[in-house]
Amino acid sequence: MGRKYRARSSENVVDELEYISTELPEVREIFIEDDTFTADKKRILDVCNGIRERGLDITWSCNARANLDYESMKAMKVAGCRLLDVGYESGNDQILKNMKKRITTAESRQFTKDAKKAGLMILADFILGMPGETKATAEQTIRFAKEIKPNIVQFSVATPIPGTEFHDIASKNGYLLVDDIEKSLDSEGFQKCIISYPDFTKEDIEYYVDKALKAIT
Repeated sequence: MGRKYRARSSENVVDELEYISTELPEVREIFIEDDTFTADKKRILDVCNGIRERGLDITWSCNARANLDYESMKAMKVAGCRLLDVGYESGNDQILKNMKKRITTAESRQFTKDAKKAGLMILADFILGMPGETKATAEQTIRFAKEIKPNIVQFSVATPIPGTEFHDIASKNGYLLVDDIEKSLDSEGFQKCIISYPDFTKEDIEYYVDKALKAIT
């Protein structure tokens, strides 16, 4: 839909949280499935203040970028936030730059310290196999994940979604191994690697995902 950002009002979000709290008491936790929820600091604080002003006793979690400030995280914790699902993606700054992530590992480190200080748990998401990935950068990401010590960690193989720049690059250069994105999942719904680079093959990507999971758990 392009790059225009359109958000529901903070009051509208709190209305829904209140509805869930009062009408669905069996719900134990709410997850705000919004990649841009933490993009607007004022909106975050408005939502948190709304939760407190209405006296809502709820537990919730959300997606967050790894550059969220400490003040916002403190407010979120007070308002019932338990966990942040964070796309760190890589422990290598050049890979992050290739992804146009607009964040650095230094910022991610500071964010992690602040989140822990605020008392929030972290689910860290990493991707192996993005353009420019090598065995060295994969090892660096594993070391980075071990360094920041998230509460929960997830490593995934990079999947080029049709319509993205990544897909265009993979298709143009012959890195894409399938012509149907549905083949990125096996019969049981588990992710499969569908890309392979000359210097970092499909087998390498799968090996390092497996190594990373074993190294962190």
